[in-house]
Amino acid sequence: MTDITVLLDAQHQTLTVLKQLITEEKDALLKQDADKLLALAKDKMQRMSLLKATDEKLAAHPEQDKLKSIPELAQKVATAKTILAECKQINTQNASLIEHNIATINRLAQALQVSRNATSLTYNDKGKTSTISSLGNDFTA
Repeated sequence: MTDITVLLDAQHQTLTVLKQLITEEKDALLKQDADKLLALAKDKMQRMSLLKATDEKLAAHPEQDKLKSIPELAQKVATAKTILAECKQINTQNASLIEHNIATINRLAQALQVSRNATSLTYNDKGKTSTISSLGNDFTA
């Protein structure tokens, strides 16, 4: 069985790297760097899986009660929880940036549809604009 201190140190390291990845994700969102976002998403998922696995090992560890009774371990747990809270806060900001970017892209797509062929603009059942290329094609001069 792995020493509980080793598991806590691994959890702390994983959280630190995860926080760095989420911060880089925020920068990539601001720069609208799609390639960087894809690479970061993969790394982020791997870190999240590792975080979950280590958390499960800690929860099932026979010395788990020491996490609260030994001050040094309790401090490490508190530090890990603080880093996790910071990760959640940055991730919430990233979610807002993603929603903003999606809204911007949707507005741009609608503007492009309007400028492509204003005479064939219509709305679908969800209220989004679309163009029907067959409109007006049967006119002969």
